[in-house]
Amino acid sequence: MRFHLAASLAALALAGCSGGNDTTPEPSAPATETATEAAPDAMESEPAAPETQAPAAENTPEPTPTPTPTPKPSATPTAKAEPAAAAAPAPEPVKVAAAGPPPAFARCAVCHSAEKGAPDKIGPNLFGVYGHKAAQGSYNFSDALKNAGLTLDEETLDKWIENPRALVPGNRMSFPGLKNEEKRKAIIEYLKQQQ
Repeated sequence: MRFHLAASLAALALAGCSGGNDTTPEPSAPATETATEAAPDAMESEPAAPETQAPAAENTPEPTPTPTPTPKPSATPTAKAEPAAAAAPAPEPVKVAAAGPPPAFARCAVCHSAEKGAPDKIGPNLFGVYGHKAAQGSYNFSDALKNAGLTLDEETLDKWIENPRALVPGNRMSFPGLKNEEKRKAIIEYLKQQQ
């Protein structure tokens, strides 16, 4: 049945393309032969049905299927295009404070706390000191530190932790200083997170 449909369509296509004004219908046998010659691929992929199977179908015309247009991909996306799969949200960076103070801070923790709301010890609570003026708060700071006018940024804290007496002579901090640069950096990074 497919063979007869393909042959009929090929005959119609050939008749339409011939350019002649001849409206006389061609006999059905030559049209089949012409369709067979024009579409050899159809013959190779679909074996011909025996003539005994469809003698009644030759008298009844089969409906011509309406071709469905094949969608073509467009070069530019349309407004209705589905958005690409959303990337997984990036995880939030883990703050150093969440993991606790670095091991180098143990020397500081003898005299200082760095948690919000923690009481002063021998020295003041260091929570929120980074980026602010030195000698602020309720702790009894030395006059030398109060009058130094320091802002506790990265450079100043590095000098303070390395040698507090050299940076502010006359202060009361008895800490001799920390010479290891990597340990000082770790303490400063921790204090940056304590805001």
